[in-house]
Amino acid sequence: MSFLNPLFLIGAAAVALPIIVHLVRRTKAPRIEFPSLMFVRRVPQRTIRRRRIQNLLLLALRCLAFLLLVLAFVRPYFSSSEAEAARGQRSSIILLDNSFSTRFSNRFDQAKRKALDIVNNASSGDRFAVVTFNQGVEIQSKLGADLNQIRTTINGLQPGSLATDYAQALRSAEALFKDGVKEEKRIYLISDFHKSGVNPAMESHRIGKSVKLIPVDTGEPVSRNLAVTDVGAQPLIYQAKYTDKLTARISNFSDEARQGARVELLLNDRTVEKREINIPAGESTQVEFSGFNLNPGANQAIIQVEGDNFPFDNRFFFILRRSEQSKALIIESATRGRGESFYLKNALTTGENLPFNTEVKTAGSINPNELAQYRLIILNDAGVISQALGAQLVKFAEAGGGLIISAGPHTDPAKLNEAFQNRLPAKLEEAVQLRGDYVSMSEIKTDHPIFEVFRRSGRLSAARVFGYHKSAPATNASVLARYEDANPALIESTLGSGRVLLFTSTFDSSWNDLPLTPIYLPFVRQMARYLGEREVNSWYLAGQSFTAKPAKTARCRLWIRLAARD
Repeated sequence: MSFLNPLFLIGAAAVALPIIVHLVRRTKAPRIEFPSLMFVRRVPQRTIRRRRIQNLLLLALRCLAFLLLVLAFVRPYFSSSEAEAARGQRSSIILLDNSFSTRFSNRFDQAKRKALDIVNNASSGDRFAVVTFNQGVEIQSKLGADLNQIRTTINGLQPGSLATDYAQALRSAEALFKDGVKEEKRIYLISDFHKSGVNPAMESHRIGKSVKLIPVDTGEPVSRNLAVTDVGAQPLIYQAKYTDKLTARISNFSDEARQGARVELLLNDRTVEKREINIPAGESTQVEFSGFNLNPGANQAIIQVEGDNFPFDNRFFFILRRSEQSKALIIESATRGRGESFYLKNALTTGENLPFNTEVKTAGSINPNELAQYRLIILNDAGVISQALGAQLVKFAEAGGGLIISAGPHTDPAKLNEAFQNRLPAKLEEAVQLRGDYVSMSEIKTDHPIFEVFRRSGRLSAARVFGYHKSAPATNASVLARYEDANPALIESTLGSGRVLLFTSTFDSSWNDLPLTPIYLPFVRQMARYLGEREVNSWYLAGQSFTAKPAKTARCRLWIRLAARD
């Protein structure tokens, strides 16, 4: 223990004052002359002793008061080593940020140096644990007093490629401390404190009162960096030329505007197009590319920006796949006229980059054994179909094919249920025809892929339905849309590894005016793409999981490794 004002210790001599007062003011019995002592009461000796004990206690309290007054002036304090010895053992978690942003400049090396400084300044008996974090948390070493091992662990750390999540990291670090142990607990949060790491979950998280959080900043006041932050591309192309708009978002993470920054599109390691852009400070701009040719199969594409000294986020890797069109089949009734399938066929064959090569056949002209060559089949109010055709359509769906069924005036509900062995998404019932009246589609599941294009624009309720079939959905089916009177309009179910959609009205104008509205084309195409088009992405984030075909697994892994490295 030390003192800030040791000269005031001289005041301790004032403790003698109560003793002097005690002696000076000692009570003396007055001498009174009596002719005889027979009238004086004898005082027992034990009473006098009890009075002396009480006086000594009073003397001690007076002396203590003076000592406390002196201590208040000399202001004693404990040194750091003495305080640590008084508190006992200290445990610390070194929580080190190794997210993608720490690759910038020498941030991660600086973070490791500061972590080593914390360990080197530790006292004897201190325990440390090392934890790295980004979007996930990884315990590099548990709490221990082997400082050499802690230093070796820190020296071997490397930066990662994921984003930052501070709330999860702090929650995990705090969980490493043992409950009920009386020790000083510290968390050293070493990070560049990137803004993207703060999420709403962090606002609700509070560190316990027994844990001291010590932030250690490794960021820099000024960061000059250009980055390709997003790419929007059509992943599957069915023609030689890419006619859609391929967009790339370029962000300027600096306090200065950038003039003449060069952006390139590379396709299979060859430069296809170049752009020069100007980006204001702290803002983003969008660059568009279009009209370039693709090779059959997978095309490796890169958006590259030049103009800074941080290359890790200057290149954005993705894939553009050129594929052959799949075959789609529309099955109609033999009694139908040409105009009744006109709208449906044109919706699937009009435009560019179409995924299907569509054919139209009658139910009687189809060889059931040839259905396997198609990716999508639409049973468009086909009337009576044979048992053999119905069985083959069931096998087609079970094998992974997409099947769309519409029920109209040519559909016999009982015979259709029988042909499909009651394995439709719903059991069809009698037809309802509204004379001079109509219903609209409502209760639409806008979170379903078929209706995602109608979330912000395009109202399906604008279509008027004059006729439909009542239906009783199967237990494993999902009703995606209903009419205003609560009867199902569009029902989905799985059949084996395939999907089946049942539309209880028609795709022509006989029972509704849907083909005459602007929502008809996106509605039909969304159903066709949902059932018949392969689900692929142009790119994946580092750490995102996906399923790759066995024949192409090695190739996919190599490409992702390159993307994560650069």
